[in-house]
Amino acid sequence: MNSRKASRRLAVVGLLATTALALSACASSATPTATEGTGPATLWVRANDAPLDKSLVAQWNKDHPKQKISLVAIPDAQYVQKFVQGVQSGDTPDIAVVDIANAQALVTQGLLSDITSKVKGLSYEKELAPAAVDIASSKGKIYGVPHQLDVSLLYYNPTLFKAAGIDGPPTSSAEILADARKVTALGTDTYGFYFAGNCAGCNAYTTLPFIWADGGDILNKAGTAATLDDPAVAKSMNLLKSMWDEKLMPPTAKDENGATWITAFQSNKIGMVALGSFGIGIYGAKGGPDFDVTGIPGAKGKTSAFLGGDVVGIPTNAKNKGTAWQFIQWSMSKSAQTNIVAKAGSLVVRSDLVDNPVTAAEPRRVTANKLISVAEVPKTAKYNSVFIDSTGPFLQFIRSWVFEGQGDGAIASTKSAFDDRLKN
Repeated sequence: MNSRKASRRLAVVGLLATTALALSACASSATPTATEGTGPATLWVRANDAPLDKSLVAQWNKDHPKQKISLVAIPDAQYVQKFVQGVQSGDTPDIAVVDIANAQALVTQGLLSDITSKVKGLSYEKELAPAAVDIASSKGKIYGVPHQLDVSLLYYNPTLFKAAGIDGPPTSSAEILADARKVTALGTDTYGFYFAGNCAGCNAYTTLPFIWADGGDILNKAGTAATLDDPAVAKSMNLLKSMWDEKLMPPTAKDENGATWITAFQSNKIGMVALGSFGIGIYGAKGGPDFDVTGIPGAKGKTSAFLGGDVVGIPTNAKNKGTAWQFIQWSMSKSAQTNIVAKAGSLVVRSDLVDNPVTAAEPRRVTANKLISVAEVPKTAKYNSVFIDSTGPFLQFIRSWVFEGQGDGAIASTKSAFDDRLKN
């Protein structure tokens, strides 16, 4: 995944929420016509994520000639609208790969089938990425399982760290600040930290883990109201504000909208940046920067991560649910995860497969993969409206606190906007 695709992926889902909600009333009342058919099936996937699914489908079709799967890659910006309309009209796939950001909205609209008993019957159920299962669940029922995963990480430059007299990666937010000061002190246009100060999705992915690592959250458990006065929220915002005020970030960070969020670190002039594990493949290419990765730490050393990527489920009116579940189960098997998923440079979806030989060959990917057991996702059907929309309250909150110096005033100025979007 190149930098343009990565930033577009974070931004594009924000365009989809309104359409999905507008069509939900009709879609959720549709009467399921599905059977447990085991004939040929269709799979829909977002175009940006199609390469891995093409490999999975190719192997499945080779091994299951009577249950061949046809893959349809849909442009990301059209996926939700097409899917909701398809459920409404009866023209849906048998298998749907859904962005984690949209999963809860589709689940609560009744667009995916209940697969609770099937998931509970898996011997490795407890090894599946818990946040992925949770975001695809509602009222104790499971409607999806992890499929393609990505986690946020803290990237750091060992060469700059060594030059600054730093022995290893930071293990707390206080050490991030201290290390950023030391790296910036090297001079020659070197900075300790970088973040995308004008990119809503980028910050949801990389700032929320600082809050979670401190045991806090920005939403209540029901996902219906913002908890901006949580002390952990202030800690994370003040960390960013301190690094900005002390000029430990380049001036471009303030207006960074995601376009150069990934490439900035490639200059070997940035000490640290938080972004997704997809960067391991980008930075690991020939001529890439010196880098290593670690979990995103809080004040007391606990680490956290944001779980991104996709879940996979079965639409309510799928015609071949039998084949659909067989494919989904097979895609999570040790063979498929090791020989296809891991070989493609992707994270495995099961914690018991992290030490497979393919993943183990890239220690940085092992670090990323181990975080799937603690990674989190805000559980709200209004995720896009709150966290992805560039005009939404989350980005406004960050900019008010970090760049405008409002501090607690940012809570007063954005709390009502958070709650309005979460409730409506």
